Amino acid sequence: MSQRGRGDDVLLLGAYPRPSAERRSRLARAIRSRPDWTAVIQLAERHGVAALLHGQLDAVPAGTVPPPAREALAALARTCVAFNLRLRYDLDRLLGAFAHAGIPVMPLKGPVLADDLYPAPLLRQAGDLDILVRADDHAQAGRVLEELGYARRPEDQQGADYHTIFTNEAIDVELHHDIGERHVSRMDVDGIWASARPACWQGHPVWSMSWPDLVVYLAFHAAKDGLASLRALVDIALLVDRERDVLPWPALADRVRDAHLAPVVYLALSQARELLGARVPDEFLEVIRPRQVGWWLAERLFHWRGGVLHVADELLVGPVMAALMLLWEPTARARLRHLRRNLLPSAGLRGRWASAPTPTSWVLWYPAWIAQAARQLFRQLAARPPEGVTRS
Repeated sequence: MSQRGRGDDVLLLGAYPRPSAERRSRLARAIRSRPDWTAVIQLAERHGVAALLHGQLDAVPAGTVPPPAREALAALARTCVAFNLRLRYDLDRLLGAFAHAGIPVMPLKGPVLADDLYPAPLLRQAGDLDILVRADDHAQAGRVLEELGYARRPEDQQGADYHTIFTNEAIDVELHHDIGERHVSRMDVDGIWASARPACWQGHPVWSMSWPDLVVYLAFHAAKDGLASLRALVDIALLVDRERDVLPWPALADRVRDAHLAPVVYLALSQARELLGARVPDEFLEVIRPRQVGWWLAERLFHWRGGVLHVADELLVGPVMAALMLLWEPTARARLRHLRRNLLPSAGLRGRWASAPTPTSWVLWYPAWIAQAARQLFRQLAARPPEGVTRS
């Protein structure tokens, strides 16, 4: 892998919100190396960790960080805090309404995870609220959201079959009845509910995943989004570092293999360890290390597109991402599901990704679909970071 640049080191050392003395010392040396602060800030904003970086750099001696960089990070942190306060207000309303309706809910990530793992929860950036309900409660939960003033987004703005997006113009709520798309290997949602534990957030009853399930879910979610978010790896690192000594690693390895999630869990946890120093046991990674045909190609494609830190947004959708998701699947059946979905797309998928309404006859729409995929692949090849750009 390519050597990381000085700005990358500032980002990686400054994004972790529970630094050790050794990490603080390394951060001070990285700052003294005079990184390109414009690039650092842009990368921090891209990865959703600008507020976390501000929290760490705010503690370094005055004059160490150039005032313009410090002020830019402070502005991003204020925006993050303001939005998080709105998220918490809306989540408080939602949980109260769900409790009144007798609907069990499991908040995913967001303010609940921030309160549990982060020393300064308001600095963990979030974009929306994700709430898991049982499949039988999904329709009623949607009505509760509508009674609170949320509107269901149009079908062409939904984008997934395992959740429904509601919005009140300021906040989006993803109401989940499952964890992932039907065409991908994913966790068993019934098993998640069976092992969940009752908890409380701001006085409201909620359900929380067991720690092993949460590790797998955070890794799966990071991979589902292309494994291109440092914020997602910070979540994983904080959880692993805190629960390392109590997590049942051998049983967790069995669970990961049984769910056919070994490739994505391995990649997410190994990247969290490499980039952020997460204390993932060597033995666990060795047990779940993928060995199927195609893994070598998956690793090469992952690093070719820019790894975690330097992947272009254009490479997180379309042919390159579809190829990665295909290669990350460990079974022939799962890979066939991917191929069928992308080579024989449903009308809903065509409607979301086609630039114009597609005809109903496959004789007309299929050549257009293939031509569009080819054009997008050409644009993605052009969007790849140049060889001179340092990558993780």
